[in-house]
Amino acid sequence: MPARKNTSPDVIASLRSVVPGVFDAAQRSGTGHRKHAVALYKLQLQCHDADTESLTGEDAFNKEFIRNLNKILGIKKREPSAEKVVKLVATFVQVSYEKDMHAHAKRKAKPDGDNDTDDVFGDRDGENEDADMDTASSRFAELLIKYLLQGFQAKEKQTRMRCCQIVAMSVTSLGEIDEELYFDLVKRLTERIRDKEAAIRVHAAIALSKLQSGEDSDGGEVTEALLGLMQSDPSAEVRRAVLLNIAKTPGTLPYVLERARDVDATNRKCLFLKVMPPIDYHLLSIEDRERLLAAGVNDRDPNVKRACVRMIGESWLTFANQNLLELTSSLDVVDSPAASKVMQALFAAYPEIPENLQFDQELWGALTPEMAFIIRSTLEFFCERKDADNMDKHLPEAMQLARLLELFGARLETEQDDELRPDFEFVIHQLLLIAKMSDFPDELGRREMLTLMRKMILVPEIPENNIEAIADIIRKLSVNEQDFIRIMVEVVSDVRELAPAVTNTSPEDVRLEALLVSIKSLIIIKYILQRSFDTLSEGSSMYGLLTECVVPAVQSSETVLQEYGIECLALCCLLDKGLAVDNVMLFVQAVKQGGGELHAKGLAALLDIAFMYGIADLAASLGEPKDFVELLYAELESSDARVQGMAGEGIARLLYAHRIPEPADVLEELLVLYFHPSTSGNDALRQCLTYFFPAYSYMSSENQAVMQQVAVSSVCRLAGVLKQQNTDAQTGGATHGQAAQQIVTWSDPRIFDAIAAMNTGSSSLRSSARMGSYTQIAIDALKRIFSESPATRKVLIQMGNKLSLDENTPHIQLQQMLVLARSVAQQGVFSDMISRNALARFEATLLKHLEVESVEDVNLESWLEEPEMAPVFEFISSLDGDAVDASSDDGIGSVSEDEGASASDSEHDAAGKHSQVSVLSNLNVRSAIPIAANAGTRNPLKRGREKHIEELTREIDELLESDDDDGDDDPNSYMSAED
Repeated sequence: MPARKNTSPDVIASLRSVVPGVFDAAQRSGTGHRKHAVALYKLQLQCHDADTESLTGEDAFNKEFIRNLNKILGIKKREPSAEKVVKLVATFVQVSYEKDMHAHAKRKAKPDGDNDTDDVFGDRDGENEDADMDTASSRFAELLIKYLLQGFQAKEKQTRMRCCQIVAMSVTSLGEIDEELYFDLVKRLTERIRDKEAAIRVHAAIALSKLQSGEDSDGGEVTEALLGLMQSDPSAEVRRAVLLNIAKTPGTLPYVLERARDVDATNRKCLFLKVMPPIDYHLLSIEDRERLLAAGVNDRDPNVKRACVRMIGESWLTFANQNLLELTSSLDVVDSPAASKVMQALFAAYPEIPENLQFDQELWGALTPEMAFIIRSTLEFFCERKDADNMDKHLPEAMQLARLLELFGARLETEQDDELRPDFEFVIHQLLLIAKMSDFPDELGRREMLTLMRKMILVPEIPENNIEAIADIIRKLSVNEQDFIRIMVEVVSDVRELAPAVTNTSPEDVRLEALLVSIKSLIIIKYILQRSFDTLSEGSSMYGLLTECVVPAVQSSETVLQEYGIECLALCCLLDKGLAVDNVMLFVQAVKQGGGELHAKGLAALLDIAFMYGIADLAASLGEPKDFVELLYAELESSDARVQGMAGEGIARLLYAHRIPEPADVLEELLVLYFHPSTSGNDALRQCLTYFFPAYSYMSSENQAVMQQVAVSSVCRLAGVLKQQNTDAQTGGATHGQAAQQIVTWSDPRIFDAIAAMNTGSSSLRSSARMGSYTQIAIDALKRIFSESPATRKVLIQMGNKLSLDENTPHIQLQQMLVLARSVAQQGVFSDMISRNALARFEATLLKHLEVESVEDVNLESWLEEPEMAPVFEFISSLDGDAVDASSDDGIGSVSEDEGASASDSEHDAAGKHSQVSVLSNLNVRSAIPIAANAGTRNPLKRGREKHIEELTREIDELLESDDDDGDDDPNSYMSAED
């Protein structure tokens, strides 16, 4: 190997000035990093050729580079200068790798005769190639990674973060690295993705995702670690980093699609905007497409919804060759619940799509499910926009629609293939929905359509959704509601009379045929009642259906008839209050004795009737309103999540509409149910109550007063069920403290005023009365502290610190809170430092609002003359006297024997006064902090130090006594411990 050329003897000496200069220049500007990286690369090559006696040029460059790099490893996150240096380092590694690859490719491209080699047999080509790739740049990159790996275990979080950040930005430019270094890097990064700092986990996840090899991406160790991180990491940034960088393979795609339900809206938006657009939707199954689109178009965040629609319009349509029919064919439009929303959202974002669609006459006669769906969606879009021109252009006339319905109805009757029958039923349903959008201006067409609708509804196997569409069309064709009811009553009579005759069959077949006719009749009656608003009368034709069809169904032994009968009877009760009062016990019986669907429909009927007329009007049939409420309480404890959610939603509606006479107890039950761990899996209930509580509290000041009234009692009730939440991280529910904080937030009048000002455009001033009911939460919490468990006490005192006291807080309530807080401190209720500090902060807040500089300035005697303070002093006097005396370790505020004797000898009318004076004597005006210091939980280091001082003092006293025996009579002859 030829000796290196020492062409620049001063280059090593200049490193101490040149390298810092490059680093400094990189910090001054956010651009030009590649230019600085090229300069460092050239300097590295020069150092590679310059050696000294004690140090090679390559080692000198590496050490100087790392010396400058060390200066930014401890700098906090998002410091601009540090971020620019990190970018410079990553760019330098990338430039060095690119230069080496370019040089290697250039050498390989040379003819064999141009290579200066003595290997005439060519058996050292592999070794020469490895030697070509072993360059100063590759050795530097390997050295840099090994050095940064040492920082992964650093104690300072900034150092760990910077090391992971540089590795994440440089790992793609490493080229081929040593196998041992690779596994060491994977091991260290796997440890860092469990770091307690989210920023470190982000960079570690990015770096680890870049180490996925082809064989590992389908389920190796690295992929499994990243998938676990994406599913369970509490930080949204970490999950987003994995989502954007993990390899998208058939094995990882199902987990990637789960992020459509991520709790963070930004992550859901990134999925639709950045992750899914490059992926061909044909690679997804129909079920995966349906779930993805349903999550996107139904998202509550409008930005996520727009991102989903943008993915469809710009990416999926591109993969479908801009063919809307092909895109629709990739969805299961026949059974998809989200296809209609997807199409409407797409048309709303790209209105040029429906405007450019053309529907030829030949197309109507050969409709497929996808084509019928597109036509209906297009016309529905124009109808919602009230675009009369396009509606007239594309909507067929009534006569043509009638012929099309007859045509596809005939095809359905003659179709023998059971797999194709659903397609024809879907096409007919789309045509019925199109007919609902027609105004039927032609009288001939109106008559033809009405005749056809009456004929179609008599078809024995007609789907229920088609019956509903036909009912809407007949309602539109009718002159008024009475005409509609008359026509539909005739239809029901025809259904019952024209039932197909069953001959030569068993009695079971006859029973089943009669059952189907009764069910169909009840379904039609249900849709009649849902579209009726006039009050029922005994002479009306609808009342006849009630007695002939509905009542026999309710009394039937067939469960399915009972279910439909209960539903129809409930709809009748909504039209007649007297009927509701007479039949409320029937619904109660269905709830108590029925099961399954009958139970659910009976409960829904009770809730709807109570919402319509109020509990008080229905209580006459039940006895007392509380009996009705107790029935609803029992449904809240149901093991069926659907029934529980229905009961919770119904009670919330009743509270919101002020249909419950005494709402406080009911609201407390809902609060406990909302935070109870048993409802953590009932998403419908939790989502309903999540919307209800703020809406109820901020709707009126009276509602918020009810929330304030039950705040403390709700928190105390939750103590037993949430006490394990602080230690059990797998429950996924709120902790006791979080529940208390949320309830205090709903009770805050400041938020109420802000919402009211936003809605009305004018600001409102908080009154002392409203603030009084708000601060009553703290008074109730302080009173409950004396009787609750230690865990509940801790939460209650923290509730007091969460209250927002201001100048509108009544002065008398500030005094009451201070007296109660002093009593809590005096009795030494709290044994933990956190609670004692919280009590001290609460007292400091009270003194500030009382405009008292220190607790010594508080004149408790003057407060005895105020009648508003009497309940507080009476409450304190009713507490256990032993507990009060036991807390007075220092003797301050204790009751003397003479005072006790005088109290026993006084008259009865003076007993109350002396009791308050006795209570006052037990309340000293010292702050909570020094009292807490005497509570027996002092710092062990402080106790040891005091014990050592006592021993030294005793030794000094003994020495002084031994030196001067006569000094015992002279108090000035020795030094006391206090001196």
